Amino acid sequence: MLMEPGGRRQRVESNPRPHLSRFTAGRMSPCSKPLPNTRPSVRPGTDVKEKCQREAAYLFKLEQAFKNQLSDIKAQILQPLVKAEAADLKSRAHLKEHLSVLEATLGVLCDRAEDHCLHLNENLRSSTHEELYLVKDAQYLKEVYITYFTMFTNYVVLSGFEHIAKLTSDYWKRNKNTLKRYHKDSSSIPMSLHRILHEPMRFQVQKYIDILRKLSWGLEKNPEIKPIAEALVTFTDLNKWIQQSLDVAASTKALWSSLGSKLTDLLFLPGRRLMEDSNNLPATCGDSRLLLFEDSLVIVQGSEVKSYRLNVVWIERLVDTSSERNRLKIIVPEEEFIYNMRDSKSLTVWLWKLKQAVRQCLGGKLDYPMWGEGSTETTCTVPARRFATYTFVSHPRFTDATYEGDWHKGKPQGSGIMKWPDGRNYAGQYEGGQEHGFGVHVAPGNPESFDCYKCHWKMGKMCGYGICEYGNGTVYKGYFQDKQRHGFGILKNSGLKNLPFMYVGHWENDKKSGYGVLDDPDRGERYIGSWLEDCRHGDGIVITQSGLCYEGTFHNNKIMGPGTIMSEDDSAYEGEFTEDLLLTGKGKLTFSSGYVIEGLFSNKWGSGLKTSGVFSKPPGNTNPVITSKLQLGSRLTPARDRWQGIFDQFWEFIKSGSDESSLESFLGFHSENVKERRKNVPYRVPAAKADPLSPNASLRFNPCDGTNDANSGTAMQNQGYLAEIQWMKQYLKKAFESTSHPLGTLLRKLVQVFQYTYSGICMYKRLLTIAQQEVVSHALQLFELASHFLPTSLEKEYYSDVGNISDELNAYTVIIPVILPRFYPDLFMLYMLYHEADDSSYWRGILHLENLPDTKLLELLEVQKILWPLQDLHLTNNQRISIVKDVCFTSAILCFQKISTTADPQLKLETLMKTYREIERTVSRVLNREYNLPMDDLLPLLVYVVSRAKIQHLGAELHLIRDMMDPTTVGGMNDFLLTALDSCYQHIQREEIRPSSLTK
Repeated sequence: MLMEPGGRRQRVESNPRPHLSRFTAGRMSPCSKPLPNTRPSVRPGTDVKEKCQREAAYLFKLEQAFKNQLSDIKAQILQPLVKAEAADLKSRAHLKEHLSVLEATLGVLCDRAEDHCLHLNENLRSSTHEELYLVKDAQYLKEVYITYFTMFTNYVVLSGFEHIAKLTSDYWKRNKNTLKRYHKDSSSIPMSLHRILHEPMRFQVQKYIDILRKLSWGLEKNPEIKPIAEALVTFTDLNKWIQQSLDVAASTKALWSSLGSKLTDLLFLPGRRLMEDSNNLPATCGDSRLLLFEDSLVIVQGSEVKSYRLNVVWIERLVDTSSERNRLKIIVPEEEFIYNMRDSKSLTVWLWKLKQAVRQCLGGKLDYPMWGEGSTETTCTVPARRFATYTFVSHPRFTDATYEGDWHKGKPQGSGIMKWPDGRNYAGQYEGGQEHGFGVHVAPGNPESFDCYKCHWKMGKMCGYGICEYGNGTVYKGYFQDKQRHGFGILKNSGLKNLPFMYVGHWENDKKSGYGVLDDPDRGERYIGSWLEDCRHGDGIVITQSGLCYEGTFHNNKIMGPGTIMSEDDSAYEGEFTEDLLLTGKGKLTFSSGYVIEGLFSNKWGSGLKTSGVFSKPPGNTNPVITSKLQLGSRLTPARDRWQGIFDQFWEFIKSGSDESSLESFLGFHSENVKERRKNVPYRVPAAKADPLSPNASLRFNPCDGTNDANSGTAMQNQGYLAEIQWMKQYLKKAFESTSHPLGTLLRKLVQVFQYTYSGICMYKRLLTIAQQEVVSHALQLFELASHFLPTSLEKEYYSDVGNISDELNAYTVIIPVILPRFYPDLFMLYMLYHEADDSSYWRGILHLENLPDTKLLELLEVQKILWPLQDLHLTNNQRISIVKDVCFTSAILCFQKISTTADPQLKLETLMKTYREIERTVSRVLNREYNLPMDDLLPLLVYVVSRAKIQHLGAELHLIRDMMDPTTVGGMNDFLLTALDSCYQHIQREEIRPSSLTK
């Protein structure tokens, strides 16, 4: 459809036949009757080259005529218009610009026509279809014509011809013959200019199509026809595009003429084209008007205009089985519209045009023809998921915010970035139009500072694990629920802007609640205990850097009721006192020497004693340093419940199906490992193991896996227990060491919390018991959890001849050997501090015994001489047996020295057992017969080996082994040897074994 200057539409084909100038004579135009073809016909099967040369000769004449015609139009029509436009001071700038560009693009067409003439003239007799520019440069020619007609239709939409005709009306009155040369009916100057500036170009494209068709006639099966066929398709599509561009420009021009000035100013763009109008193809939704442009969808409701880019428009056909209504649903951000159609045909047309417009917008270009014969709704598919940018208008949370990212049916879905005008922004995952998944939210804090939240989100709220870096220098790493800190978390301030502190513990509704540890370096103290709404509330312990500590019950940050104070000199007070250590009533003060004062106290601790009470001396059989062994924490939260917030997240992870994508949300993440290459240990949760195991439950699995499949059943039965232990430890060791396995993630967090609680400047020997309890508790709970991540080969039940040996596997034999090395440095330091006095006395005894020769030491220890390995003493010249050292029982000594090279208590016990066997083997060799050492002979020989092995901190080693060994082994051989070793340790501390004169 074309638009006349008066606004009335008419079909191009209904126009009277145009004047045939020398440029158009002998050729058919869309608005003329076909003329007889005077050229000789080409019979089918003619050689391609011969046909190409014949058509090239004809094309040469056409190009010459076309070039002359374009030159005349440019010189006699377009240039006077450009000159008049430039001289008009009141003319709109964009009209001048578009007319100048139109002139330039027409010049490009002239240049192309001239180049074609030169090319054809030079190669007229040797032309082949490969050299013919219609074939070789089809795509380039198409782009040239598209550029020209784009500029031409832009000028049409601007009503440029009406404007320029009015501006140059006097000129055309004086030059009527000029217009009549190109257009016979010149009564309407705008229409004449309109047709003169586009019809020759259209006709030329149609002539190209005729030539290409003639070249392809009769050669359908010839392989040389393929380039010609492709060029024919290109120019056929171009011809359709030109026709539709003219029709669309005419309808768009009519729209701008019909709209009010306010709407036109709001919607008008020179390059914008109208695809459909609900006034033309009825679609009703109240009093709204639906306008489909090639780049946007506009909904006019009264005085309100809503414009949406097509990349944020979704269309659905509504199926209503209860009625025969034809309805269309349009989905845009923040709103949905339902339109009723007159009939199913109108619905189909609207659906197809909308989908086609959206598809072309998403593709980034208009692939005309936009619609045509045979087009149906199903011929156009539009992706529901797409990338787009949109600024929200009335969303309750996103008003004025701009979202750039993935969409699905009108809502952000996938990855995207939301930016608010006030400086806030969120970059991360969305689902259903809300933040969901991992995302980073940045919000302005104080002047020149920002708060950064790197968190997991659930339906628009922070939920799960996150890291928040506040503008004041505080950092929180932990869990959220409904945008508030909730669950386990670590809040830390480095002290760059505020006083330094660190809280490690549990939160409820953004406040410290539950078990937690507060480290306050500014005050020089650490609090370990219960919290309620950001206050110390419940049983707790306060440790100071000076060595003073106190334990009691707190209420709103104030200690209430009886408690215990312990000083750095091992004095202990039990009674009532306040948070500033003011003694306020009955109490009992015990000194490290054993003296006791019991009565009423009223002074402040450390400021001198003010008491009314009874002073008593210790009984004669009382250990004078009994207070140095006192431990704190007996009233604290049980070890299993202290860090339940960490384990609760793990159980939630298991219940959710242990999806790897949710691992970070439940168990946390570490930013330094984001780019690290993952080396996953495969894990899964068997469906049959949904319920937690009891603390004493055993893990059952098949030890025969991998390379061991080839082993015989008998061999595996004989070595079943060792095989199970080995396979379990091997798998769990890899799992706990992995940076991506859930068990490894959990263990890292537990170790981190343990270090924050018990290490640093407030490391204190009186916390040993609660620290050891925590490690054992962690092992028991990890043992429960580990069963949910065993490979299939380790889940099968293994039976030996003596029954189910898997029942002997427990947290002490499986988990502690694997995890203890991670806790060992800090835990063993507590053991060393606890045994500092005893180990110091023990070491003094070692230094005394070190100076004795072997025989002298054996004699001092009252070892029977028949058990002395004198044959091992190899003397040099002038050397006596009495001065030889470090020769006897060498193998046992070397074996025992390995006890301090491992953190595994089971391996330490095995080392002790091997030492015992080495001693017995040496004695058997000396006696030249098998000999089982009785206790009377074993103890002095073991003292000799221990003194020569020089193991530092042996008291700490013994204590750790006792605490961490498998309780089921108590009373067995290991327990016997451990008791013997403890006797040796105490024996070496005694003064009576130290000779009065080492020189003798």
